[in-house]
Amino acid sequence: MGLPENPVPELRMPPRPEDISEADFSLLVSLAKKIVARRLAVPAIFFLESSKPLNYVGAQAMVFFGPLVRILFESPNYYRYTELLEDRRTIELLLLMVEEYESENARQEKEARTARRQERGEPRWKFWKRRRKG
Repeated sequence: MGLPENPVPELRMPPRPEDISEADFSLLVSLAKKIVARRLAVPAIFFLESSKPLNYVGAQAMVFFGPLVRILFESPNYYRYTELLEDRRTIELLLLMVEEYESENARQEKEARTARRQERGEPRWKFWKRRRKG
């Protein structure tokens, strides 16, 4: 009796901190899912990590540009995001969520590629089958 061939790992989402409401936590989860769905995980992680020391200033800039952004984009939770991003702990929480959703997305894509290859009957490695021209 061995281990299962391909166990599905569960998401290792960070637990909801006690000082963050359920609505705010679900707002962060939806933001993390949107970032990963638009394939912006790497730029978002880079930006959030580099802006950690200036998170309060960045949140205040979001408040300043709020009227312009709300004219261009329809976002009912824009000002709630600015309040959440003022706190460094929520930025860290958002980073953990984005990283976890991105790793899960990469795992699912890899499984889908493997399944497509198996359907077509292609070997896993094809580099040795290249035909030389000439």
